[in-house]
Amino acid sequence: MKLLCQEPGAPVESEADLIGIALALEWEAVRRYRQLAALMDEHGAVETAATFRALMEEERCHVAAVASVSAALTGEVPDTEPFVWRLPPEIAASWEELAGRTDLTPYRALSLAVLNEERAFAFYSYIVSAATDPAVRKQAQALALEELGHAAKLRHQRRQAWRASRQEHRDAVPLVEDLHDLAPLAAGMAAEATAVLRAAASALGSDDSSAVIRIADDLAVLSAGADLPTTPFDPTLGRKQILRSALLPLEKMAEAFSDIAERTRDEAVMLEAQRLLGIAVGHAVALAERSR
Repeated sequence: MKLLCQEPGAPVESEADLIGIALALEWEAVRRYRQLAALMDEHGAVETAATFRALMEEERCHVAAVASVSAALTGEVPDTEPFVWRLPPEIAASWEELAGRTDLTPYRALSLAVLNEERAFAFYSYIVSAATDPAVRKQAQALALEELGHAAKLRHQRRQAWRASRQEHRDAVPLVEDLHDLAPLAAGMAAEATAVLRAAASALGSDDSSAVIRIADDLAVLSAGADLPTTPFDPTLGRKQILRSALLPLEKMAEAFSDIAERTRDEAVMLEAQRLLGIAVGHAVALAERSR
C-alpha cells in the first residue's frame, strides 16, 4: 500500500523550514492523540486511552525538544500555522474519518495510529531524499527514525488489542455442536443484520438505498422467520456513518461463522458455517466499497 498519494510539493531547503514542519506535525499528533484518548474513554477502553495519553505526552516532549533546537539555531520558535499546509493531507483526513466512526474499537484506533506514524516516516523519508543540505538531511533522518519508533510501540499495542477482541468475540459466540444449534444462531444474526440494513436503507439516498435493500432481502431469507428487531438510525448521521453502521452486523456475522468453522469438529457444521461466512463477507465487501 502506498503510504502517501504524492511526494511533498516543495523541497525543504533549510533547517528552519524543517523545524517548522516538524513542530506542526508534532502538535497535530498531540491534538489527535488527545482526541483518541477521549474517544477510547467514551468506549470504555481505559487501557487504550492510557496508551494514547502516554503517546500524547511523548509527543509533547518532542515538541519541547524541537522547540529547543529551533531556539538554539535561530533564536526563536516558529509559528506552526504557516507550515500546516505542507503536512501530508492523508494524515488529517484519516484522523477526521476515524473520529466520525460509530464502530470505533481499540484495534481500529491503534491501526490508524500505526498507519499515520508510518505516513510521517514516509514523509520525512521523502524530505531526506530531496534535501541538498546535509544538515537538513541528517535532521530529517533522525525525525524519520522517531516516527518508526512510535509505529513499533503502536504495533505492539495493536497486537494486544487484536488478541483481546478475538478472545472477547469467541467468548460471546455459543458453542455449536451440530446444525440444529447453528440454524437458530444464523437466523437470529441474519434477522439483526436485515433490520439494521433496512433501517439504513430508509435513511440513505436512492442509489445507496437500493443496493442496501438488495443485501437486506438476501439476508432476510436466512433469517427463517425470526423476529426483526427495531433499529432506528440517528437522522443527523452522514452517509458514510450510516453505511459503516450497517456494516457492523455483517462483520459480526463473518467473525462468528469464521470462529464456528474453525472450532467445530462436525464437518456439516463446518461446511454450513463456511457457506454463511462467504455470504456475510461478500455483502460486507460490497457495502464497504460504498462506505469509502
